[in-house]
Amino acid sequence: MSTAISFARGAPCPEALSGDLIASCTAAALDADATRVLSYGTGQGYPPLREVLAHDHGVSPDQVFVTNGSLQGYVFMLEALLSPGDLVAVEAPTYDRALLQLRLHGMEVLPIPVHADGLDVDALAAACAAGRVPKLLYTIPNFQNPSGATLSAAKRTTLLELVDRYGFWLLEDDPYGKLRFEGEPITGLFAAHDGGKVMFTSSFSKTVAPGLRVGYIVAPKDVSATLAAAASRTYISPSLLAEAAIAQLVSGGHLPRNIDHVTALMRERRDAMAGGLVHMPEGTVCTPPQGGFFMWLELPEGLSADALFATAGAAGIAYVKGSDCVLAGGEQTLRLAYSGVSPAEIAEGMERLGTVFRTAQQ
Repeated sequence: MSTAISFARGAPCPEALSGDLIASCTAAALDADATRVLSYGTGQGYPPLREVLAHDHGVSPDQVFVTNGSLQGYVFMLEALLSPGDLVAVEAPTYDRALLQLRLHGMEVLPIPVHADGLDVDALAAACAAGRVPKLLYTIPNFQNPSGATLSAAKRTTLLELVDRYGFWLLEDDPYGKLRFEGEPITGLFAAHDGGKVMFTSSFSKTVAPGLRVGYIVAPKDVSATLAAAASRTYISPSLLAEAAIAQLVSGGHLPRNIDHVTALMRERRDAMAGGLVHMPEGTVCTPPQGGFFMWLELPEGLSADALFATAGAAGIAYVKGSDCVLAGGEQTLRLAYSGVSPAEIAEGMERLGTVFRTAQQ
């Protein structure tokens, strides 16, 4: 059997993990604050990191809740702000774990289509006008997981107008926004809004290292305090040493250089996967993203990524089925992560995958 190549996992490649930098930042954290970082802390997270993040976002530290990865903070937020049966709007497709948590928590899901320029805000406006106003909108506006799409500036303005008009919560999830390959950055939703209904979450899993498990949410003070209380009930104290290492990395000015390093690696891999699209069957639709970790493919009529999943696996290729990222349908689509594999593996994997799909088309 051919060597397995996984396009399924959205994780950084080994070359992106700066072990020496993290080791030096961890040592600095212990030298500066050993007693505190080796003891129990509060659920809200390591205070110096909260202060650094608060400064970056122009808020007070009591609005920052440091999370054990961003997904756990998302779960706490669902439990703190929503109840089973509440209507939650999501992009279609969306991050599969976020969708799974909505299902597990008994939420009613309102899927809103995603286009090349991001969420279909007109469709959301129509749903709201018809009385289907969500309690929360969960959106990934930059290099979206799984589609790779970025929400345009004009759509961001319209979306924030909808927040003001209808009063729903909006959670902006932005773990990929700093990993831009080309084009100009677009002002974030949280940064552009001062009405208190927009919250922000991100993670250092993509820009530094997923094993540190450090993410965060910026929210109104009362929401942040509620999330911290949930964290204290769940795991007593976060991993302060990992959070302190990130605090040293950020406050020491190392993050921009590390982001540049990771971005260059991801751009090389995006380019390799874009080049490998020549192996896909005629009629395959894909718009290579301007940043992030993922590429989204729509197969020609008559082909199903679900039906061919096992065949691809037998050829040594793994991917995420598009149907896992939507409430229903999606069998013609799939997500490919270029982030965790080498350019050579991407070239080989795209050729193998293309062979699977073209053979099935014959």
